[in-house]
Amino acid sequence: MEDMHIHLKTGVTDINIMRNYIEKCRELNINKVLFLDHGNRMSPKHIPVLNTPEVIKKFLENIKKVKNEYKDMDIKSGIESDFSYDEEFKEKELKNITESGVDLIIGSVHGMSKAYYKDYLKANLDMLKTYPLNIMGHLKLRKEYEDYKYLIEEIVKVASEKNIIVEINTSDRSRWNLRQLEYMLGLFKKYDTKYTIGSDAHKVEEVGYHVQEMYDKIDKILNNAKRDIEYTIVSRGTEKYGSKGYMGITKEQGGKRNLVLARHYDKYIDTYKDSFEILDKYNIKNVAVSRFELMSAINLDSITNLINEDILIIGFGNVGFSCLIHLLKNGYRNINIFTNNVKDFQKNGLDQINKIFDSSIKFVNEIGKYNTYIEATGNSDVIKNIFEITDDNTTIILLGTPRDESYFINPLDINRKNIKIIGAHELNGHTIEERRKVFKELLEENKNYNFDEFVSIYNYELNIVDKILQNKNNFIEVIKYEI
Repeated sequence: MEDMHIHLKTGVTDINIMRNYIEKCRELNINKVLFLDHGNRMSPKHIPVLNTPEVIKKFLENIKKVKNEYKDMDIKSGIESDFSYDEEFKEKELKNITESGVDLIIGSVHGMSKAYYKDYLKANLDMLKTYPLNIMGHLKLRKEYEDYKYLIEEIVKVASEKNIIVEINTSDRSRWNLRQLEYMLGLFKKYDTKYTIGSDAHKVEEVGYHVQEMYDKIDKILNNAKRDIEYTIVSRGTEKYGSKGYMGITKEQGGKRNLVLARHYDKYIDTYKDSFEILDKYNIKNVAVSRFELMSAINLDSITNLINEDILIIGFGNVGFSCLIHLLKNGYRNINIFTNNVKDFQKNGLDQINKIFDSSIKFVNEIGKYNTYIEATGNSDVIKNIFEITDDNTTIILLGTPRDESYFINPLDINRKNIKIIGAHELNGHTIEERRKVFKELLEENKNYNFDEFVSIYNYELNIVDKILQNKNNFIEVIKYEI
């Protein structure tokens, strides 16, 4: 296994730091590495490292020493070179890299994150044509990459013609998603272009970041492996704002599944970073309900002292529904629900919930005065309405995420009315370990409940997103792939 993009920083001249990097590589079973750092930098905010003969000489001396010490490792020396159209900078950097004596030169386009994507791609193409490179570093595929496939294909073609290797970068800054990886591997095959894998580590803890996972993805794509993901949990609210998926549930393997970030069209797992391991004894409907309830559980359980009886839940989609379940499970009963244009499926669903929990929750016709408001729509106008209606000393919990980007919260209202506001929808404020612990607890709790009435399974179709939005006869949606 290789990691062909590792920045040493001060380790270029400190052999003990270099040895620490090598030991980390061996720990991860990485036996081929490219140690490097930046040459001259265009940005004044970034400090050049390998840009003087003295530093480069010391770097190469240390590389030679560790090659002798670690004969089981294939260790290469390198420089990551900035590309620029500035002729003075370009002349200086070309002199630096051609006289350096390192094994490999990576060429990368930096500092164009705000440039038009077409200009960024054109810069990569010009770099390939004018710099003496061995590797092209971290080509970024932005959201609009599909509109510029002709330029991306030209980049891959020129790289092949000039025998320049294209890097598959695994850092969070430049990693391709699965569709992009499949597309690029197709181009590499078409033009017989060589590629390498690099973590772009800037400290020892980042060595090998996502490298093994990238090997697994590439292997599955090249061998046309069977689909990893069997189901996708869909949030109807998220779908309205253009999402193509929510969370994927993998096929059972060894009595276990994984709940992972996924999109409807994903064939393979994209990341294990925020995954949850699920025992196969928990059925898919339990998993779906528990996943949505997680948002309420992990947030509301920490602020029970602020949640007074006399509660209004605003919105009765996936988030509001699962929030109601969680409140009822924890003994709250003085709850009302407000939602515009109550549908028959929502009435029937509430009837079922009242039977399960022996409760008498009901819908109300307006947002009145309550002690606690739980906002589950993510609609800025609704949030504004709550602020205008509420009395002093109330608690407002924002379970919904406003995606319309129109925010009406007035800080003066918060002060004048002494309102307590808790943001609670997104899970980013909690560690993955904390989330996994709570999720497992919910799975165990919910196995005792029958949620069949609230989960539907759809067959996979190309227009599945539109169909979900049209066919609103359940609360929690689960898509099953059958292709």
